[in-house]
Amino acid sequence: MSVEITVAGAHQLRDLAKALKAAGRNDLHKELRKAIRKGARPAMQATKTAVRTIPVTGSHGGGAKQRIGFHEGRSKIADEAKRRAKAERKAGLRSTIAAAISLKVKTISRRAAVRIEVDEKKLPPDQRALPWALDSSRGWRHPTFGHKPQVHQKGQPWFATTISKFAPQIRADVIKAMNDIANKIENGA
Repeated sequence: MSVEITVAGAHQLRDLAKALKAAGRNDLHKELRKAIRKGARPAMQATKTAVRTIPVTGSHGGGAKQRIGFHEGRSKIADEAKRRAKAERKAGLRSTIAAAISLKVKTISRRAAVRIEVDEKKLPPDQRALPWALDSSRGWRHPTFGHKPQVHQKGQPWFATTISKFAPQIRADVIKAMNDIANKIENGA
């Protein structure tokens, strides 16, 4: 699950990044990527907030137990009680999805882009489709506490709708970052 924000002239971003790399100006290339990430970070934070604040009805389901085990297994905390407590704090569905949201900036690849995505590898294997289901007003069916009867749970759009509000500002920030780097090159920095 990802939303990619494209900028008119994305090829110029790619060409600028390639030229900086070829000229050995990794410092300016890093500065460019850092400025782009800084411009896109508010959208990523708003997306995390949006998923955390989706209203949920009902009580805790059986998935929380699986998420606790998943987070506990990935943790590097030596103390078992602390590891378990941290896993329990992170085990909510919305918190788990929010923690899996990341920001990717690609400047060299064929499609230069800023991408906000849910990294499915950070979710338990049997729950990797839940971000899509939670983003859909159609929702999904699941067993109650892991048993019958199954219940229907509705989601609401939160991912693309949140990011689309920030797209114009992100585009403006990318263009500003490109212009700032171009000005530094022209001034001999």
